[in-house]
Amino acid sequence: MTKKVNSQSNVERSIRSVSAKFVVVGASRSALYAVSWLKKAGASVVGSSSIKEAAALEEPTTAILVAGDAVKDCQIEGIDIPVIFFWDFEVGQPGIGAFASAVSGVSSVIGKSESAPGILPVHMPEQWTGIFGASLALGLLVSNSDRKKENPARIDVSAADILRAFAEQNSGNHAGVPYGWRRNGLTAVEHGGVFPQGFFRCKDGYVAVQARSRQDWAAILSAFNNPVWSEDKSMQNPFKLSEDDSHILPLFQAELDKRKMEDLLELALESGAPMAPVFSSPEAISSNVFRDGFVQANGELNLPFIIKRFEK
Repeated sequence: MTKKVNSQSNVERSIRSVSAKFVVVGASRSALYAVSWLKKAGASVVGSSSIKEAAALEEPTTAILVAGDAVKDCQIEGIDIPVIFFWDFEVGQPGIGAFASAVSGVSSVIGKSESAPGILPVHMPEQWTGIFGASLALGLLVSNSDRKKENPARIDVSAADILRAFAEQNSGNHAGVPYGWRRNGLTAVEHGGVFPQGFFRCKDGYVAVQARSRQDWAAILSAFNNPVWSEDKSMQNPFKLSEDDSHILPLFQAELDKRKMEDLLELALESGAPMAPVFSSPEAISSNVFRDGFVQANGELNLPFIIKRFEK
């Protein structure tokens, strides 16, 4: 579709040094996502019917992974292996990621001010919980402590806690942001109110745009070849435009309507404009935007990072 953003060869997408064994107890979305990541990293993962059974296995185990929502007996007394609990909602509470999106404060800022709150895309909270837990599990490999000399570790990872942490970072509650964090349609109020922000229609689909500065707005205008209306001083201050977008929005939308997603991506790469096409999953795979080796021939994905080793 277009040129690759970042293409590299002679790189690895597996962690050769992973010689870990994890045992998973129960099944939940977040736990299964963690298992998927660990397997991609080269770790061995086997199943077990209970925490006690998992702890009794003869082969050395790095950690026991527990689907908290699906396991009734969550006691770990007498177990000297780290146990990581995955909660699709909140610690000790069965539920789904949509609930976590709701109670964390994230849903309250999705959408327009006059509309009902929205939720994150399906299973995204559970996916984040899975990758956080998998990262913790892999982190145990680099610990030099002798676990037998310390108290056994119990780690609880929940979607609600993770999303609340994200919400707190974005809300500006402790950064003196005057506008706060709220549903505000096309303006990024938590960053001072800069136009435009959101998903906009274009000639053959949709494009995401997120301006956060005067420089971003200037780059967008440059991508549009500085239309005549942009010469008006009233159209050059994105902070003022965010206060009342009734005049700028139709003009901005008209520029997008002239162009296809592919054209807008090329213009964004050339000008530095903060725009990107909204791809469907098949379009994303065929777009060649991703780095070499990320998407396998069968469509499966490798680890979302690359490892390049250097000779000493």
